[in-house]
Amino acid sequence: MLLGFLVPSAILLTCVMKSRTTSPLASAAACLVFLSACLFLVPGALAAELHAGFAQVDITPPIGAIITGPMGPRSTSTDDPLKARAMVVASGGKKLVIVGVDLVKIRRDLSDKAIELVMQQTDITRDGILICPSHNHSGPLIPADGDNAKANKEYIDTLPRLISDSIVLASKALQPVRMSVGRSIVLEGHINRRLVSKSDGLVLNTWLKKVNDLKEVPQVLGTESVIDPELWLVRFDSPEGKMLGTLMNFTCHPCLHDRIKTHTWSADYPGVIADTLAKEFGPQAVGVFMQGASGNIQPPVCWAPDWKERAAVFANAAVEAAKTAVPVENPVVDFIRRDVDVPRCNAETQRPQAISRLGWRPESFEGAKKTAASMPRLLNVPVSAARIGPFAIATNAGELFVEWGISVKKRSPFPHTVLSELTNHWVGYEPTELAFKHEGYETLAGVNFVSLEGIQSLVDTAVEMLNELWKKDAK
Repeated sequence: MLLGFLVPSAILLTCVMKSRTTSPLASAAACLVFLSACLFLVPGALAAELHAGFAQVDITPPIGAIITGPMGPRSTSTDDPLKARAMVVASGGKKLVIVGVDLVKIRRDLSDKAIELVMQQTDITRDGILICPSHNHSGPLIPADGDNAKANKEYIDTLPRLISDSIVLASKALQPVRMSVGRSIVLEGHINRRLVSKSDGLVLNTWLKKVNDLKEVPQVLGTESVIDPELWLVRFDSPEGKMLGTLMNFTCHPCLHDRIKTHTWSADYPGVIADTLAKEFGPQAVGVFMQGASGNIQPPVCWAPDWKERAAVFANAAVEAAKTAVPVENPVVDFIRRDVDVPRCNAETQRPQAISRLGWRPESFEGAKKTAASMPRLLNVPVSAARIGPFAIATNAGELFVEWGISVKKRSPFPHTVLSELTNHWVGYEPTELAFKHEGYETLAGVNFVSLEGIQSLVDTAVEMLNELWKKDAK
């Protein structure tokens, strides 16, 4: 470091002395030599400055493609477009990519292909790319079995290119930025959707018809667990103060939009948040959304005709978080990824009553149960951890229950931590030990693929990597 200071200083002195006896043009040339020497002899002088770039690409499926969810209806029109919204943030020679996609999930083969395409066109590395579905329920059906499924195949085959295009465009848009972190506490518009029945001590999901049947369910004992009220927003502004984009995280199923009756495409509340921010801060402001650990969290009313008004609760909270965000100086960018082998669920031992007590025929889940039972005993699942200064991100590939997400926040060494579920892959619902004991929809084989032991391993791995990132910077 001393050499890196003394040599440029000597050059600067020469530059100044020459300026007394030479022309202004020669003086300018000498000063340029000084600046070049500084950058050469002090590695990372500019690399440590925070840069960010944002871009978005339309990924709306064609009319007539199959909508995700029960019965698989075909779409009739578009209420609001689906998008891939990408952010590339860089500092210290590291580039982190977060792309929020308006999809219910992303399969591993699709995310791997998108990452491969990005690596062919940029210097971004595999481990620094997080593809984060919003878990939007008014988007296209994406079958779990990509090799054999024909539903929406032509459209799905275009997704890796569309997603990679958004990342490449964001990378080309990199520019110096200022970062600030904001948060709103949201206590309305989302609930824990698992109710404990007094009669057997087991769980019934809020949407089940039998919940309001006093003969079958004379009493419920409240919800099984908690919600996560934190809505996080990290904003990135140009040096002149114009918002270029935001990174957001909130924990709630996007199932407000009335796709059941309308059969139309919509980005649901994450799209309303992004549109509201663009109206408030300018059309250039791209809102990248990451879904929190929302496996057991949803709006109190789903498929609502007034869904945009209900979504405005979250959008207004995001605007408030943006306006009250606190500046961060010299943020470090870093990331880690590991692909972890975890045991699958023991589908063969599921009791038929676990289905029938919900009011469903056991045979209705036979296909899903066979799918789970035919999976390899070990599932390979990607886990990532990333940081942008004091703001940390831990990922999970499943529909993680909120209690797991809160435990990651509690165990993280960072001041601010979020959980991004469904990232780079999809491995079904990931309930807690208590939830497995209470049964309920999310614990059924075929919607749950990973065993409790495996879920614990994935969560522990994310926390271990957060600690590695924290200690790495401390050194």
